[in-house]
Amino acid sequence: MTLLNDINMRGTTVVIATHAKDIVDKMKKRVIEISDGNIIRDDRKGGYNSEI
Repeated sequence: MTLLNDINMRGTTVVIATHAKDIVDKMKKRVIEISDGNIIRDDRKGGYNSEI
């Protein structure tokens, strides 16, 4: 995750698909949540707040 964050800080967009709550909460980056092919949440400094 440190390497991906470093790449992102240099201006490159990095997309990660995960259900790992600890990673999402720690990164405090933009979170886009998709359900059934529709965007249901788009938070700039998001965390993992959905129940799975």
